[in-house]
Amino acid sequence: MTKRVFLACFALFAAGVLMGGEFACQFVAGKWSDNDWILVKSPRWTNIGAWIQKADCIVNRCPEDATKEEMLGKRAQETYTSMVLKNKVTGNATITTTTSFDFRMAPEIVIAGPLGADKDGYPEYREHWEIVLYDQGVNVWHHEFRDGKPFWRKAAFVNATLEPGKKYTMTAKIQFTQKVPILEVSCGDICFGCMLPTLPTEYYAGITACEGLNSFYDFKLSTPDKK
Repeated sequence: MTKRVFLACFALFAAGVLMGGEFACQFVAGKWSDNDWILVKSPRWTNIGAWIQKADCIVNRCPEDATKEEMLGKRAQETYTSMVLKNKVTGNATITTTTSFDFRMAPEIVIAGPLGADKDGYPEYREHWEIVLYDQGVNVWHHEFRDGKPFWRKAAFVNATLEPGKKYTMTAKIQFTQKVPILEVSCGDICFGCMLPTLPTEYYAGITACEGLNSFYDFKLSTPDKK
């Protein structure tokens, strides 16, 4: 696909907006379609990830010759795979996924503002938030793009003991109040929140896998019904 055609397709994919209703899928062959999603790369790395279909889930492509410790560290970029629904969300929403991690980390729900593109025209994150599950709890990371370079910092966290290989259902609830958008995160007995002061009213929602082998079993996004 040429760069011009790719960008035209990307613009078409990004055009829709989910204003009221629900999207739900199970990541089982025949029960989801990659046509509903945009694969997005991280501005931190050159790697373009991929999903591998398993019997009851999808997993991120990982280097077969890397140890679990290497995927957590120096070869982390080779494990990064992320996608967002091509239809943007408007306003309040609840995002839920069932997921697990193989070693220590790090399956995520991702919430993103307008997407950018790398030098080849491939979709690439700019400002976005990651709700990250790992063996020591749940973090919220705020990623920005400053002077053409990625910058990130931790916006919120809860410490907890989570187990490799165990399924967890993680939910991110976004509410636009009169003062500032608020994020509420829940995962089992874990519940906490933070503010997302720069989140636009239209945004993308999806999932990210990185720093090891991650499994995703389902995804659900619901928004208030139109009035």
